[in-house]
Amino acid sequence: MIPVERQRRIRQAIEAKGMVSIAELVEMLDVSHMTVRRDLQLLEQEGHLNLVSGGAQKVSRFFTELPINEKRELQYPEKLAIAREAVKMVRPGTAIYFDAGSTCLAVAEEIVRRPALRDSIIAVTNDFSVANHFMLNSRCRLYHTGGEVLRDNKSCIGELTASLISGLNIDLAFLSSSSWNETWMSTPNEAKIAVKIAAVKASERAVLVTDTSKFGKVGFFNVIKLQDLDAVITDNALAPEKQDHLLQTGVNLKLVEPLSDDTEFETLSLG
Repeated sequence: MIPVERQRRIRQAIEAKGMVSIAELVEMLDVSHMTVRRDLQLLEQEGHLNLVSGGAQKVSRFFTELPINEKRELQYPEKLAIAREAVKMVRPGTAIYFDAGSTCLAVAEEIVRRPALRDSIIAVTNDFSVANHFMLNSRCRLYHTGGEVLRDNKSCIGELTASLISGLNIDLAFLSSSSWNETWMSTPNEAKIAVKIAAVKASERAVLVTDTSKFGKVGFFNVIKLQDLDAVITDNALAPEKQDHLLQTGVNLKLVEPLSDDTEFETLSLG
């Protein structure tokens, strides 16, 4: 049986049952454990399943996101550490795009805590919370993209938003994602795709800032391959084998230790 056919049958089995063991697949396909493991690893990298101990389970795709007020409190120590690492990439005068999301808001808050940065950067964002934070707490040049308003997310989306971003020359873009895996960052909202892609194309450097609670989740729409980004900053709860795979496939991965607001930390830089 050729690999493509094996992998198709594996996907069918997982779709039907939700979870299958390696032993079941070995018997069903009449191949070795090693062959099944290789197929499962490939299918996981492509976002078709999640590996678990002794087998694989169906990926739960999602089509909506939590409102920003709920996301704000989730994994806050991780977001704080990610933000502090992200700000190391910022210099006075940097033109920065801040994507919509609670982690990008944490980056904006961290910049405001730095007197040398908060009044000197150029901030561009589609996020009303980010714009409001800079408006109230800094004197930096500030641009909001406008566009169709997504109320729950307190941000703007769609082609109008993307068009504004496409006309700019941005030094650094901080991107958010509610779902990412070993290959892609994804989204459940089609109208966010054009905005994120426009930000990557308009920026000298683009960095994904996201915690590991979102790893392995799959939005309905793939957006950007991780290898096409300049860095991924996340927390160190990412499984070692996932770290190894990301590094081997060319992802500039930076891991941070979660911390409280008054805790110093060291970054585990792997890329």
